[in-house]
Amino acid sequence: MRINLADKQPFYIQIRNSFRSKIENGEWKEGMIIPSEKELAETYGVSRVTIRTAISALVQEQFLTRRAGYGTTVLQNKSSLSNFTLIQSFTNEMNEMGLPSKTMEAELKLIPADKMLSSIFNINEGDMLFNLKRVRGTVIPILYSDTYMLPIIELPNTTEFLMGSLYSYLASKNVFFSMFEEYVSAVLAPKPIRNVLQIYDDTPQLKRKRYAYDESNRLVEYTETFYNAAHYEYRARLFYRRK
Repeated sequence: MRINLADKQPFYIQIRNSFRSKIENGEWKEGMIIPSEKELAETYGVSRVTIRTAISALVQEQFLTRRAGYGTTVLQNKSSLSNFTLIQSFTNEMNEMGLPSKTMEAELKLIPADKMLSSIFNINEGDMLFNLKRVRGTVIPILYSDTYMLPIIELPNTTEFLMGSLYSYLASKNVFFSMFEEYVSAVLAPKPIRNVLQIYDDTPQLKRKRYAYDESNRLVEYTETFYNAAHYEYRARLFYRRK
């Protein structure tokens, strides 16, 4: 395969998508060591740096794993975010559109559950939850997310964690998911959120509620995310990685 020069997507995104197709259609099977960066660079007609970037993206998404001196291996399927191609991280969504993305603001706290949260998680009022608030975007803020999570593991209040991927961190701690539920609606965002997202009128914005369940079907995470509809389009894939 050669890179499609007419495609506006960056080369590494095209290659990442090609690699992922090989995994999803079974050409690259679980446990298989994929060809070397040199071989892949020759096959695709790009630099090894481009191949390495594509591989790094799939390592982050839990499709591949790398070990020094051993090679890059197709990761065995688990009930993680990478299995649910309907569910994507904001970083991956922006990458697929060829746009840079970053976390602009982040705050992590332990808070007591109020009546609403205790009902959502089926816990007692006052039980503690992690609360992660983040503003993410490109050169402008695009989304505001408000995440609540059971304290099943310790979440570090470090810059690396706050600015990175929550799901990649959870996967690194062997926290995987069996099911996600999402609800999308058009709403008038609260004024403080409109200010953060630099929205200065009463135009309805996109709101997404996500419920994430662990392998015992316990609700672990609940997130409300508001998107600036002028700069964001909701995209979804509707297939599941076969085991």
